[in-house]
Amino acid sequence: MKIRTPILIGLLVLACNAVVAGEAYKNFPGAPADDRMLQAQDRVEELYERGEFARVMMICEEDLAPKGDKFAQYTIGYMYLWGQGVERDQARALAWYRLAAERGNPALVQVRDELVRQLTPQQIAESNRIFAEIWQQMGDNRILLKLIRADLDTLKARTGTRIPGANSGPLTVVGASGAGAESYYKAVQERLQTRLSYIRSNVEIIDIDQGDDEAFVRSLEADFATEVASLDLP
Repeated sequence: MKIRTPILIGLLVLACNAVVAGEAYKNFPGAPADDRMLQAQDRVEELYERGEFARVMMICEEDLAPKGDKFAQYTIGYMYLWGQGVERDQARALAWYRLAAERGNPALVQVRDELVRQLTPQQIAESNRIFAEIWQQMGDNRILLKLIRADLDTLKARTGTRIPGANSGPLTVVGASGAGAESYYKAVQERLQTRLSYIRSNVEIIDIDQGDDEAFVRSLEADFATEVASLDLP
């Protein structure tokens, strides 16, 4: 992931340059960044430098964060924390920081935990509610589950030439048989298994002391595990 230094003010200036730009995310088996995503990342940097915070927020919320861009998720939290283009909301900032830190990146975990220590129990409880909502939409496991279902659709369509759910953008067409088709479907099968293995070993989403709301977040984990178990696997 590219580092967009103008937003790395304060706690992450030194830490993220070393960690986020390295190999912290290489094991997450999400969809690879396409040209549109890379262009959106560059656009965020340009707009932030110009102080066009509302547009930065829109791109991060609509284009980048839903694809699992952890820097975009952190950026949303940072802007809520300091009221950049939005009303200042520390509880919402913490919710986004938690989402950004879910892969265990040390720098993002650090900034999340430092904010936790500054908030009241009431603010943390409100953050729990917000975090549950956004995790349902763009948590890593939710993103992977959508990709897994797309992979399953692809494998179930093997008898035709139209390949739905391809991550590479335009419609992919291969022959119904032959080495090229077999290689393609083998790659999809391997990708699906990698994603399944990841979510099965990373079901837990508890990351901070939940207090009275721990049972609620545990229920999210249980519901997600049920969804994974119900997949119609080949």
